[in-house]
Amino acid sequence: MDSNLYVKRSSYLLLAIFPVLMVGYYFAVNHENLFFLYEWALIVVVLGAGFISLIGAIKTKEKEKWVLLSILAFCVQFAVLGLFLGPLHYYPMFYVYYAATILAMTVFGITLSKVDNYRFISVGVMIISVLLALYMILLQSLWGQDLT
Repeated sequence: MDSNLYVKRSSYLLLAIFPVLMVGYYFAVNHENLFFLYEWALIVVVLGAGFISLIGAIKTKEKEKWVLLSILAFCVQFAVLGLFLGPLHYYPMFYVYYAATILAMTVFGITLSKVDNYRFISVGVMIISVLLALYMILLQSLWGQDLT
């Protein structure tokens, strides 16, 4: 398969996160007993995008390899965020998330410097990563505070 197809398929799966998030909000508000469907759909979408980008990065020798690696780094960062917000809601997970963010930002920077096509993917996931990092900083600042 062509490297462009790997990039397109994995980026389409990343875009599929947004409708899944809307369905998750609907399930959380109106049908809480179906919320597990959202969780599993999100897992499938993120793992699918990560798996396709990993396979493409291994098979590709062109510059698109860095775009696929940036998608993979974003999937890892998003998975760590999901683990923190889900079952591993412990204070040391903040630092695991920050390490994943630093790794992802490094890959995004290398991708921006080496790639001519598909730069918008790296810029887009970088913006989302910064917003998620700001959210985690806010959560860490509120950790243990009595807000009553």
